[in-house]
Amino acid sequence: MSDRAATPYVLMALAVLCVSMGSILVRLAQAPPLAVSFQRVFLASAILLPFGARDAARSWPGLASQRKLMLAVAGVALALHFATWIASLSYTTVAASVLIVNTAPLFSLALSRAFLGETPGPVVLRAGILALAGAVLIAAGDWTGGAGSLLGIGLALAGAVTLAVYHVTGRGLREALPLKAYILAVWGTAAATLAILAAAGSVELFRYPRRTLLAFVLLALVPTLAGHGLVNRVLRDLPAPTVGLFMLGEPVGASLLAWLLFGEVPAALTMAGGVLVLVALAWVVHGERH
Repeated sequence: MSDRAATPYVLMALAVLCVSMGSILVRLAQAPPLAVSFQRVFLASAILLPFGARDAARSWPGLASQRKLMLAVAGVALALHFATWIASLSYTTVAASVLIVNTAPLFSLALSRAFLGETPGPVVLRAGILALAGAVLIAAGDWTGGAGSLLGIGLALAGAVTLAVYHVTGRGLREALPLKAYILAVWGTAAATLAILAAAGSVELFRYPRRTLLAFVLLALVPTLAGHGLVNRVLRDLPAPTVGLFMLGEPVGASLLAWLLFGEVPAALTMAGGVLVLVALAWVVHGERH
């Protein structure tokens, strides 16, 4: 495997490391889910704006109407992903929430085939089945039988579906815009969508303690700008289902951090599911390399 061919996988490993910090920072923020979601993409967009404004000014005006609609769909999907997934962290453990939301590649498989004409190879399909088995084990390990647990799992699942829409739409726009212009358009749309939802729900967006504001800034810098920025970069080289499966490494890292910082010790079934996820990841990468 050449250095150039290996580059997307190195970038994905860095993306997983950065994104794994997201759920931890959400917990530390201690703010309403819509406020956390909005600040995450709003601040990230504001930081990126000076670096991507020129590309955006050059490329946005000439974009076809269909492409603009796709950008809007991607932005709204990203907003709903953050809103539902971050809300799920209030009802279930980090391990269960993050793993379930990262079953998105199972939805990406169907969406990629329907809208992009991408047919995943047998290795990706088989690894997806193995990853799904791991997801079931993790969900079973965190199931408490209460309504709150069910709500948390449902919100995380909604986050998975909307994440798949976001990934597949981004893959479809890979040739339409420069990367920074694409990210600014999608994140800006997501921030606007979340601001509207927050206004409808009378959710405060700005007046919070310094500790919460610091958590907002770190969310924008680490999992959003660095993590999701790298994911968007890699989507230009790898199919959406492959990227989504690789992102299943996030719950392993997030679970370890939650164990260390919050004392959330995963159940035996949860840890067994994590092992299956890692095996699925190794299988996908090995298959893509050969």
